[in-house]
Amino acid sequence: MIPLRDQDYIRDRFARELDGKVKIDYFTQRPSPLYVPGREECAYCGDVQQILEELAALSEKVTLTVHEFADAPEEARKLGVDKVPGIVVRGPANRPLRFFGMPGGNEFPNFVEAIVAASKQQADVTPEIAKQLKKLKDNVSVVVYVTPTCPYCPGVVRAAYRLALASTHIHASAVEISEFPRLAQQLNLRGVPMTVIDDRVVITGATDEAGLLDGVHKALEGGPLGAPASRAGAMTDASAQPGPSPAGGLILPG
Repeated sequence: MIPLRDQDYIRDRFARELDGKVKIDYFTQRPSPLYVPGREECAYCGDVQQILEELAALSEKVTLTVHEFADAPEEARKLGVDKVPGIVVRGPANRPLRFFGMPGGNEFPNFVEAIVAASKQQADVTPEIAKQLKKLKDNVSVVVYVTPTCPYCPGVVRAAYRLALASTHIHASAVEISEFPRLAQQLNLRGVPMTVIDDRVVITGATDEAGLLDGVHKALEGGPLGAPASRAGAMTDASAQPGPSPAGGLILPG
C-alpha cells in the first residue's frame, strides 16, 4: 500500500534516524461470518495491518506484533487499547504512543515521525516544558481527534506525543474519528483537531505543547478550558464546535 518510492525514502530515513528498537503492537479484529449483536465490523483493520507490515519490513529495528483484540484483553488493557484498529508504538523508554484508526493522509508522515521519535532516548521538548512536566504527580490522558485531510491535526498529535515521550504521566492517543462514527456522535464532535484532556478539558483547534500542558494543569486543578466533558465523554455543542479561531481548525460536515 505504501508506494515504492515512499518506501525507499522511509527505509533510508529509518537507517539514518532510528536510534533504538521500536515495538509496534497492533490490535485488530478478524471479520465475522455471522452477525453479532452490538459488534461493529472493522472496515480498515486489514489495510492498517498491511501498512504496518510494510513499515516494519523497512528496518530491522522495527518489530510488529499483531493481536486479535478479542483474544488479548489483558494486553489491550495494559497498553490502553479499547477499540480497533488500535496501534501502540513503544521505543527504548517504553512510553506508549497510541493511534486508533488508519494512519493515512496527513497522518501517515506523522506516524512515521512518531516511530522515529519513539526510538530516541530523550524527547524533543524545550527545557521549560521538561521542567513543568517534572512537576506532574498524577497520570493524565490526552486524546486528539483527527481526520486524514485535516492540515492542523498532525501538529497537535506531534505535540501530544512529545509530551508523552517526555513524561510517564502523560498518556497520549490520536483517534481518526471518521472511522468511529458512534464515538463522534457521542462526543457531538463537529470539528478537528479537538483535544480532550482527562475527560475534563476540551481544546478545539491547533495548539502546541505549551497549550496542551496548560490544559493538563487545568484538568488536574479541576477547572475547564473551553467546556468540560462529562466522565462518560459526552460534550455540549459549544465545546465540540470550534468557531473561527486564529489557531485554525477543520469543520466537519454535519
